[in-house]
Amino acid sequence: MKSFVEEDMGLSGMHWVQDAGSCSGVYVLEDGRTIIDAGNMYGLIDELQDLGPLDRLERILVTHCHFDHVGGMEEIFQVASPDVHVHPVTREYLRLLRSPFPEFFDALEKDGKLKLIQDGDVIPGNRPLRVIHAPGHTAGDTCFFEETSGALFCGDAVLPYRLKLGPALSKPDEMCGGRMKDKLHSLKRLVSLPVRHLFAGHGEPVFHKGSDHIKLSLYSLYQSLHEDRPELAWVAMGRDLLDLGQLAEARQCWSKSAQLSAEAPEVRGLLEAIEAAASQAAQ
Repeated sequence: MKSFVEEDMGLSGMHWVQDAGSCSGVYVLEDGRTIIDAGNMYGLIDELQDLGPLDRLERILVTHCHFDHVGGMEEIFQVASPDVHVHPVTREYLRLLRSPFPEFFDALEKDGKLKLIQDGDVIPGNRPLRVIHAPGHTAGDTCFFEETSGALFCGDAVLPYRLKLGPALSKPDEMCGGRMKDKLHSLKRLVSLPVRHLFAGHGEPVFHKGSDHIKLSLYSLYQSLHEDRPELAWVAMGRDLLDLGQLAEARQCWSKSAQLSAEAPEVRGLLEAIEAAASQAAQ
């Protein structure tokens, strides 16, 4: 288990159990009182016990319904009884898992251990977490944002840029309601957050450059949508950054698009919008 305080003192009490193969990573907060996702491998409780008795575990926060993120719960409930927080859409898709997991979650619900969370809710604790519904990979994708440190726990909604198999791991899963248009909207929303650290379900944690990785993910998505006219990917990204008031970065996107097709009306339109925004900012 890796302690994040080694990277940033503002991340004290946060830890990471590394993902392995098809098993997601697990994030441990408040020195063991909260975990985000549960992986799907036996041995997690051994990692958690390094931080203290397992009866201190109060809650599990679920980012989405895939088995590699929730399969480890069965082991946890053999020794502890935390509340499980899920988005209502995720709750419904958990019914699609193979037996005995639908029955497992039904039992949690019957016992009052399953807590439904909505976009905008705040999970209490020493480090309150804002709930962000970010559908796209699945319909119930949920991120958790710790505003003080700028840490975003994002499941598979965003994965570190250049992660091997990253596009395959985070692509929309239509069986679980994933949609490309939703993923685009969610990435645009996440770009607007002041993210410093990006803690995804797969791959190494990203420290201090989390926002950059979200932007790169959004740009990569635009690339896939504009394969025939690559300049439009830069234009779309520039428009998004302009909407956020990031003029310098929007201008960089325009420069990239102009290198590909300076006379394209969309490229000229982006430049005009940037110049108008710069003029207004100077007044």
